[in-house]
Amino acid sequence: MTASSFATLTSVLDQLSVPSESGRPGAGLYGTPSCLYAAGFDPAGSDLGNIRATMSRPDALLKCLGDRPVGYRALIATAVLLAVAALVYWWMPKARDWRRRMVPVEAVDADGTLRAELAALCERTGVRSGLRFRVDPARMASGASAYGRTGNYTVCLHAGLLARRGTDPEGFRAVVLHELAHVHHRDVDYAYASTALWRVYVLLALLPHFAGIGWIFLLAFSGTDSPWWPGAAPALLAEVFVGLLLTALLHLARADLLRRRELHADLQAVAWGAHPGSWDRSDPAGAVAPVLRRLTALLRTHPSWAERRGVLADAGRGFRVSPLEMFLTGASASLLYSALGLTSSALFPETVGWSYALGATVAVVTPVLCAGLGLPLVRASDPARGYVRSTVVSGLWLGCGLLVGEVTASGQYRLDVLLSQPEYLLAFLFIGAVPTLWWSHSLRLALGLPRRGQRWAAAVVCALVTAAVLLTGLLWWRLGGERIAMGYGDAGEGLAAMYARMVPGNWRDYGLDLSTLTVGMPLLTPLSEERLADATAFLMWFVPLVLLLVRGPGLRMRRTLGAGVAGGLVSWAGLAAAMYAMYLQRPATLKERAGPFLVVHTWWMVVTVLAACGLTAALVAAYSRRHWLLRALIAAQITQLMAYAGVFVLYSADGCLGPLNTVLDACQWRPHNGLTVDKGVTHLTLAGAVVGAACAALMGAGAAWAARRLRGRPAASDLPAVPAPTASRRQRSALLTTGTVLALGVPALLLTVVTILQTASSSSSAVAGSSGDTAAAGDKKPDRLSPGQAAKLRTWQVWSWMYHGGTLHAQQIETAWASLAHQILLLSAQSRDENGQVRVDEKRFHGPCGTLGKRVEEAQGYFRVPDPDLQTSWSDTLSQLRLGAQKCRQATVPPEGETRKAEEQRGALFTTSLNEIAKGMRSLSTTLQDITKAATSTTTKEELGAPEG
Repeated sequence: MTASSFATLTSVLDQLSVPSESGRPGAGLYGTPSCLYAAGFDPAGSDLGNIRATMSRPDALLKCLGDRPVGYRALIATAVLLAVAALVYWWMPKARDWRRRMVPVEAVDADGTLRAELAALCERTGVRSGLRFRVDPARMASGASAYGRTGNYTVCLHAGLLARRGTDPEGFRAVVLHELAHVHHRDVDYAYASTALWRVYVLLALLPHFAGIGWIFLLAFSGTDSPWWPGAAPALLAEVFVGLLLTALLHLARADLLRRRELHADLQAVAWGAHPGSWDRSDPAGAVAPVLRRLTALLRTHPSWAERRGVLADAGRGFRVSPLEMFLTGASASLLYSALGLTSSALFPETVGWSYALGATVAVVTPVLCAGLGLPLVRASDPARGYVRSTVVSGLWLGCGLLVGEVTASGQYRLDVLLSQPEYLLAFLFIGAVPTLWWSHSLRLALGLPRRGQRWAAAVVCALVTAAVLLTGLLWWRLGGERIAMGYGDAGEGLAAMYARMVPGNWRDYGLDLSTLTVGMPLLTPLSEERLADATAFLMWFVPLVLLLVRGPGLRMRRTLGAGVAGGLVSWAGLAAAMYAMYLQRPATLKERAGPFLVVHTWWMVVTVLAACGLTAALVAAYSRRHWLLRALIAAQITQLMAYAGVFVLYSADGCLGPLNTVLDACQWRPHNGLTVDKGVTHLTLAGAVVGAACAALMGAGAAWAARRLRGRPAASDLPAVPAPTASRRQRSALLTTGTVLALGVPALLLTVVTILQTASSSSSAVAGSSGDTAAAGDKKPDRLSPGQAAKLRTWQVWSWMYHGGTLHAQQIETAWASLAHQILLLSAQSRDENGQVRVDEKRFHGPCGTLGKRVEEAQGYFRVPDPDLQTSWSDTLSQLRLGAQKCRQATVPPEGETRKAEEQRGALFTTSLNEIAKGMRSLSTTLQDITKAATSTTTKEELGAPEG
């Protein structure tokens, strides 16, 4: 709820800041600062086009936004909201006392038996201090309620409950014990704190948020002529949807919290002696259909009586993480990332705010995830059981929450109804499911270790790896998946042209190969450039391997190792088939083979390695009964190591393999060639193969589960456990265990270290070229503006460009030129010699020329002029001034031992530089007149409140 408050208050403050920038409410696209318009923001464009335009000069954008630190202001506003919520929390119990006419227990207890029974119940539970009992004579229900604040609690008994005391004393005691359990567990604090925060959020954040949107709609429908209407209507509707979605998420979270506390209070009351039969009550049927009743159950703050009886019958259900809680955890993670990202960017603009925000988010979410899924396993009598279906479901719901939170809090996806490639959003399901499954499976292994210290150490290691896995998945999305989903890295002309420039040659014969290359490379390059991903990939399979082997041969590791070897043989066959297929289209000359052919050839080696690892993981997961994800990763790693060995041999023996030759024809052993190509393949697949194998294992296990359900076979969790190994078998396996760990761990560790410390070689650079920043052609949406609106928008953008720095940079250049012109005037006033020349003091000109050049460089770092024609004139003028300033500085630095001829050449260069500077200043004056004319129409002045002059 706090993170949601930050997101909502950011939008509210954006909207409130618009009048101060443009002189009119609703002038921007719901709080879009005019800095973005100065950078080229177009409300009729696409999300991708606007991101590319506004982020083309990130330093200038941060500097422009530095005057309005939204994250800093939203942080203060959120702190104020929390302070107000604390005051409301403190005041709410008093308001309840004033609102309801309650009487002390003494007023209805003439004989003192009620007080004695209540004191006895308090003595039994240990709840004594800060508690008082009162009676509400107007409530005829046979229940009670607890309210108050920390250190001052009240249990209110309804009048109907006092009547029930005579007919059902066990029921009376159960109700009182239930309320005392709320006090004991501090549920009253949770309930009132969440209620206070919810009410303050609605009043101070949500209602102003919707009021701002309504004001913009009112202006639009009242006949306001604005360049962003109606083209930006989808963005406003998206803001409404986001607000409603935030409201739903917050209410779901609060209702789930209160329902969960009710169940724990029931368990505590029974533990204190309450009779379970007191919960044998039926829910009122009502007029709501059963289907709607089940849907609205998530919105209610109290569970049904059937759910309460189920938890009392199986106490473990009260401690299991529900899919809703996992969903809310994922949504909270995305909201928290957005809040931390805005705050860190505002407070520390010179740092990469999103990277710190992502790490902090994972650090906060991982303990919640590990505790929520780990505590039920710790409490279980047999924590080493195999497949648990709810773990998969929990992971998928976590991914759904991450997806919904991303759409809610990212601030993107507002102009486009759908992303260019929305299917990539499904990656969040794997981002949530893989670390969840890995943690639950590895924790079961850790809990099966013989010593307590070993179990604790292994659990801590598994938790750290889980955090790394989750962080790796989110990094992939931030570095690659997000941009791909929005249209970057599409298999279009941009990326193909980049490869054509990097590796000259005949690419016309490799159209299909280039298409797969341009699609696959954006998926691999984000992880291939991250050291964290390489280290995580190693730990994802090595830690489970050690735990599985330490546990003993009873887990039948031989089948997993055998499956890995079989996958390695399949990878060799695939590599040979790929090389033979490429051999059939091998160019005739050696020079042609070293061009695009070698790049495509290496790419298919990468695809073969990935395919072999994924296929192995999917099959092992489908046929494994226990720890299927961990076994799949181990088998895929064996396949991966064998595939790397195959690539090394095939390229080292190039020329000796007949139809499997690549470039060379002369038979000779060339290990350098093998290492070079193998290094490039490893660079791209070391982390990608393991992460892809985990995703493939999830799909393989899901397919196997669906097949078993169709055939009516029992699930893996219903199969009998494998008997524990005998002592003699443990002794015989010690040497095998050590040998297996060393045989797999040492080469994999060396590959990981080498990949982290070294960069890819030149031969693999052509394949590993990143395409993350290459966008597909034609990402611009059709223009949704009329010609008049488009002209007004262009005027608006140019005015914003001038207002936020364009005019300032021009004035700074003119000031620097005035200083230089003053020195020129002083020089012209000096007396000349017989040749008509004057002696120039270089020091008096070197400084002004340097200042001029610096001011021109600062202007070149500012936003591009939103008008293309004006940008051309502006850019040419600045280039001319910069060149003249550089020549002036060069001419005013006399070298030691300068000859007369060299001095004359410097004089000529000095004169030329001054002429170029003067010409550039005349061009600057003309360009500024054109920009001012384009930015200062009468209509725009009135709308934007631009100052005269």
